[in-house]
Amino acid sequence: MIGKRLYQLVVVMLLSFSTHTLSQDCIGVVPAGSVHDFWLSVKAGSEKAAQELGYRIYFRGPKDESDISAQRMVIDQVVKNQCIGLLLAPNSKDRADDVARLKQLDIPTVYIDRDTGSAEIVSVIATDNYHAGFLAGTKMAKKLGNQGKVALLRMEKGVVSTDDRERGFKDGATSSGLMIVEDSYLGLKIGDARKNAKEILAGKVQQLDGIFTPNESTTLAVLIALASLETPSGLVHIGFDSNKLLIEALSDGRIYGLVIQQPYEMGYRGVYALYQTFLGNPFPKNIPTDSIFATRSNMHQPKVRKALLMEYK
Repeated sequence: MIGKRLYQLVVVMLLSFSTHTLSQDCIGVVPAGSVHDFWLSVKAGSEKAAQELGYRIYFRGPKDESDISAQRMVIDQVVKNQCIGLLLAPNSKDRADDVARLKQLDIPTVYIDRDTGSAEIVSVIATDNYHAGFLAGTKMAKKLGNQGKVALLRMEKGVVSTDDRERGFKDGATSSGLMIVEDSYLGLKIGDARKNAKEILAGKVQQLDGIFTPNESTTLAVLIALASLETPSGLVHIGFDSNKLLIEALSDGRIYGLVIQQPYEMGYRGVYALYQTFLGNPFPKNIPTDSIFATRSNMHQPKVRKALLMEYK
C-alpha cells in the first residue's frame, strides 16, 4: 500500500513538473484575425523573438475580426495552456476585462496594432494610424496636384485602427485641396467588400481622381473591383498593408502607393516587451512603429523591400 501511494505521489510530482515546465515557455499571441498576411507577419516576428529567447508561441486568431466571443475563447485557451504572457490585438473594448482577469493570474498583456483601452496593459506597440492615414492623404494630393475628387472607402465602423487611418486620410486630403465625393463602408469580409466596392464604383469611378482604402482587405477588394470596370487612366489608388497580389499591383502600376506598417516588428518587439516584464524591468507604455509609403519607384529600396516583407511573400 505504501509502495502504491509512493508511486502515485511520484507520478503527481512528475506531472506537476511537466506542467510547470510547459507554463514557463509559452507566450500567447492572439491577433484580431487570422486570414490576412498582416497577422502572419506578426506571427513570424513573434516566433523569431521567441526563438532567440527560448520560448514557444501559441498563435491563434478568429477568422472574423469582428467576432468578439471567438477572440475571448482563444484568450481562455491561452490561460488553459498556462502561457506566461499575452500579445494581443484587441478586437473590442471588452478586452480590457480580459486583460484585468489575466493580470490577476499574473499573466501580463501587451497590445499590438491598436489600443482599445486598458489601464492594466504593459505596453502598446502600434502604428500611429492617424499619422499613417494623414500621410496617405497628403501623398495623394501631391500626386494629383492638390486638386481632384476622391473616394474614401472605409472598412468597418468601430475598428480603432482603421477609424484612425480614415480620419487621418480625410484630414490630410481635404487640408491639401482634395474633395471627398464618396465616403462609404465596404465591410470586414473580403467577399462583401469586393461586392460593395463594385456596386459603389460602377457608376462613379469615371468621375474620380483617387481612391483610398485603409487596410489589406479593402485594398484588395477595390483592386479586384476595378479590374472589372472601365477606369480613367490617371486614377490614383492608395491602399494599406501588403500581400503578394498587392505587391504585384504596385509593381505594374495598378496601385499607386501602399502605406506599409511593420507587423513583423510588432510581433518581435512585443515578445521582448513581455520578456522585460518577466525580468521585472520597466518598459515604455507606448511604442510607435514606423509606417512607410511604398511606390513603384521605391519598392526595391532595401528599407521599403523589408517593410513590404517581399522576401516572405
